[in-house]
Amino acid sequence: MILLNVIEKNTSDWYDEINSWGAEHIELLLSMFAVSLILVIALIIAIYKIVKIKRKSESRLAEKNMEIRDVNQKMLASINYASRIQGAVISSIVDVKAIFPENFVLYRPRDIVGGDYYRAIRCGRYSVMITADCTGHGIPGALLSMLGISALREYLVTEYDAENPGTVLDRMRTFIKSTLVSTGRCMLDDGMDMTICSFDFEKMEIRYAIANQTALIIRGNNAIKLKGDSMPVGRYIAEKEHFQTLTVKIEKGDMVYMFSDGLQDQLGGNDNKKFLLKNLITTLIDIHNEPLNEQRIALEQEIISWRGGISQIDDMTMVGIKV
Repeated sequence: MILLNVIEKNTSDWYDEINSWGAEHIELLLSMFAVSLILVIALIIAIYKIVKIKRKSESRLAEKNMEIRDVNQKMLASINYASRIQGAVISSIVDVKAIFPENFVLYRPRDIVGGDYYRAIRCGRYSVMITADCTGHGIPGALLSMLGISALREYLVTEYDAENPGTVLDRMRTFIKSTLVSTGRCMLDDGMDMTICSFDFEKMEIRYAIANQTALIIRGNNAIKLKGDSMPVGRYIAEKEHFQTLTVKIEKGDMVYMFSDGLQDQLGGNDNKKFLLKNLITTLIDIHNEPLNEQRIALEQEIISWRGGISQIDDMTMVGIKV
């Protein structure tokens, strides 16, 4: 009975308290509940819209990524095909061997296509080897290389041409300077460094011309650096009127090396510096008595070791010919 009396008393007190609030308090409570409900609904709607926008953006981003991948795949396919074209116009290993039976070719473009090229040509009694390094690398360099190869097919054909490689470079320079002019008459300074060596195995000599490159003869433990002109085949602020045609005697067993500057300019080592010509010469002296293919492998391994984790910075080309 006592418990029932307590419950009745508490219930009565609760009702009295509610009644004491009055109608105004109840309306305020209902209003606060309604406002809270509206805010919750608004928040749910806002979250839904954000999620919807995000999903739409993600869908558009996925579509764009697919488009970009499609473009990249098409571009990569085009560049790969361009590499096949470039490989077809550069002398094949079979063609080089037919003219120079004992040789090796190290050809490593930095990208899929590159600005370096080499060609072996027979012109009368002369066996001719050309190495060239065009301005830039990748697609721009490859376009210039095609221009240079086209010019060679025009200007290095006869025995007289091979006998006068300096004149060939003169003609090529004129052709390139007149060709590399935009429609706005804006002069382009692009061009190429090049070496032309015409081997006369009857007279045991090389008639050669060098445009801003390096060529070496390793004889015994000595390196003979071939002289040349320090100007490219193209526009140059201090260009001479003509490229020189020079002659050097060769001996049985000599190794002749023609190369672009990508090898000596490669960064690496402990101090992240260039490999440099002096180190390249030392390497060539060390390996020049090895079989030709082993020379190429040793040279590649030396450069890879020097690079370490550093990327290849330029196209690399070297042709080695044993007399």
